[in-house]
Amino acid sequence: MSGAAGAARTLVRAARRDPAGPADPWATGAALQPTVRRAGSLLALIVIGFLVVGVLVPLAILLGIGVASGSDVAGWLLALVLGLLVAFGVWVFTRARTLTRPAPVTLDAAAPPEEWTLLETFRQHERRLPTPARPALQSAVQATREALRVTSGGTLTRDAFDARQAAREDLPELLMAWQSGPRRPEDLTRELQLIETRMRQVTQAQAAAQDREAQARRRYLSGKLRPDPADTDPPA
Repeated sequence: MSGAAGAARTLVRAARRDPAGPADPWATGAALQPTVRRAGSLLALIVIGFLVVGVLVPLAILLGIGVASGSDVAGWLLALVLGLLVAFGVWVFTRARTLTRPAPVTLDAAAPPEEWTLLETFRQHERRLPTPARPALQSAVQATREALRVTSGGTLTRDAFDARQAAREDLPELLMAWQSGPRRPEDLTRELQLIETRMRQVTQAQAAAQDREAQARRRYLSGKLRPDPADTDPPA
């Protein structure tokens, strides 16, 4: 009995799981994960439906026979069973609509516009590349994303231009060229590594610039707030 109850609880949790919940859109296989979760939840919903219908429908038939025989109690119980069937049908319909609704793609509200293009490129080509080239794509995309974030909101420097160019043109054009003609995975991996290297240089340069600014600010505040020795000398 306890095993059956545990199995029922597992099925209900699986059917109620929200497949459209927020997840890391940059994770490998992120485009496939919502589909897998939906399939599992729909399967659990179907199993629950068969179990509930298999219990309530025969019970309703038996109670209908009792009502036909003139039993008032059977009539009340039949109304209760039919109400449960209607409520269960509404719940199943609502859950089925939720499970078949497309999962939203979410990004940080402060993400630069080019990050959407980068994410779309990553999701579009992730599963199409040969397996040896996928880690290089993920590394290049992650490096470009970090470069976009550290250069956003400021002036259009060479580093900021290179980061935006990589997201808008370099990566999409490279991957489209790979799809349009036969090429060796080694060549694609090498070119992706070149993009990754440049993007990491951008991130490191921005980090170094921020560190220099922080040091200059500390020196300025230290000099400004340091007490004047003349003010600290005791009176003669």
